[in-house]
Amino acid sequence: MSAPPFDVAETDRLLTTTRSVRRRLDLDRPVPRQVVEECLEIAVQAPTANNHQNWRWLVVTEPAAKERLAEMIRSSWQFHLNDIWTRAGRRRHHRQARRNHDSAQALTETIARVPALVIPCVLGRPPDVAAVNAAWRERMSDKAAEDPGHQVQHGETRASIFYGSIFPAIWSFQLALRSRGLGSTITCLHVPHERAVGRLLGIPSGVTQVCMIPVAYTVGTDFRPADRHSAKERTYWERWGT
Repeated sequence: MSAPPFDVAETDRLLTTTRSVRRRLDLDRPVPRQVVEECLEIAVQAPTANNHQNWRWLVVTEPAAKERLAEMIRSSWQFHLNDIWTRAGRRRHHRQARRNHDSAQALTETIARVPALVIPCVLGRPPDVAAVNAAWRERMSDKAAEDPGHQVQHGETRASIFYGSIFPAIWSFQLALRSRGLGSTITCLHVPHERAVGRLLGIPSGVTQVCMIPVAYTVGTDFRPADRHSAKERTYWERWGT
């Protein structure tokens, strides 16, 4: 048997210890532009539907712009507290949920000081699933009822392709950062202010801002695997529930 092409133990350690880092970001240590660029070069090797490569990356390091983004993020966080968290109030007393909440809140308070904020974007706008499916039904309206095209819905496929072509690259970016001693997380709290963010940073209205990735060196590197349910407990073979 031939040896595996990579050190499996070290690869698994990278994959299982790349955490969402919020509290342990080193806010005082600069992140060289070259390091971010190296990680992005790795990221764009990720799979992309039909090889479209329609991702774009905006890296924000200018203090005034980061402070303005932080203001918008704090505004969205307040809405989250007043709406989503309140309606899910039963989770307030769950230890891990509380820790996640406190960690996210801490990031909103310090995000303007994070050395680099990376905004992954996709050219175009997300498909309107209902509109795509309605258009397809209209197109098939004069076909024979037994035509299998009547049973197809393309809206969900297009939505899956739209976001499925950027998130593998985002994860690769985060793994590349982790391997170099940097931490990151995914936040979407600027998205409700997408138009204002676009005006601030010159992002065209036809470009979708998918999320934001705060990037910094970490305070320590001793991250452990998360407390997760076993995959065996939540994996079915051949049929759902079996």
